[in-house]
Amino acid sequence: MNDSKLIFLISQPRSGSSLLQQLLLRSDRISSTPESWQMLQLVHTYKLSNNDGGYNAKQASINFNRYLNEADDGLKLFKEYIRKLGLSLYQDRTHQGNYFLDKTPRYYHIIEELNDLFPAAKFIFLVRNPLSVFASILDYNFKGDYKSFLSSEDRQNDLFLAPKKIGEAIHNNHTFVRYEDLISDPQKELKRLFDYLEIDMGDKDFSSYTIEGKFKDSNAIDSKSLKEHQSPVTNYLDSWKEVIDTVQKKRLAREYLQKLHKVDAYTNVYNIDDIIRTLDAHTHVKKSYFNLSFDYFTIPEKELSIPQLLKKRMYLKLGHKNRI
Repeated sequence: MNDSKLIFLISQPRSGSSLLQQLLLRSDRISSTPESWQMLQLVHTYKLSNNDGGYNAKQASINFNRYLNEADDGLKLFKEYIRKLGLSLYQDRTHQGNYFLDKTPRYYHIIEELNDLFPAAKFIFLVRNPLSVFASILDYNFKGDYKSFLSSEDRQNDLFLAPKKIGEAIHNNHTFVRYEDLISDPQKELKRLFDYLEIDMGDKDFSSYTIEGKFKDSNAIDSKSLKEHQSPVTNYLDSWKEVIDTVQKKRLAREYLQKLHKVDAYTNVYNIDDIIRTLDAHTHVKKSYFNLSFDYFTIPEKELSIPQLLKKRMYLKLGHKNRI
């Protein structure tokens, strides 16, 4: 398999990547599978990493790279082995002559490495209003538990690192599509994407889909909406308003957007100031007894001062008791 037949679909989680994947699969020229995470596993065999696998991953990366470089062009040769293995695994899941679509949102961690390994591959970046992403993760993945959500290092990467890396890729002229545009006019956006992929759409209607085969029972697709509908719907464009239903959640969402603004993520894609103004105008929220700042939940407790820690724990105790 040649890497020119490889397509990567990368996004923040909860951005609609499962929907876009199903719409792209309406083409007979594209094969795919639920999220593979394949290249994350392979790239992290040599990429410097702090991932904890029951051992000191950073030290393992340093020593493995030293070991590879003991041989002439050792790292370069190893990357070529990784490249061949990756393409072989993709080939095993691709119909003859077809493109393979790897939809794994968290490939935002390894965009540079994927470019290096597969220079002829196509990249599609899907973006969504960051307020909607924040609310969707909070609701779908954490059932409203913002303490667990914001204290997760993995989810902090989803909130900040993903937009930064994807924004940089878009700035470097990679193809992207806005979730809101995809929902509003799927046929137009799909036409643009297929032109980029150099795949003929023919006369087929790409505004609907049917979930089939291995996707039906997979937990790697969006069971909230994808299985409920057979075409893009506008129901979720403002669904954040139902999730951001307390003063505390509104404060957290606002401070998230302010922090995102400071890292210049999605600069030419979304106007963060406008999104903040829209959030400020959202008044259908319940009062909270206390309203802690974003940092109270993201900074590890061992780094908080004693007064800050006591305030946080009192808040959480009262919040749990009164469900605020």
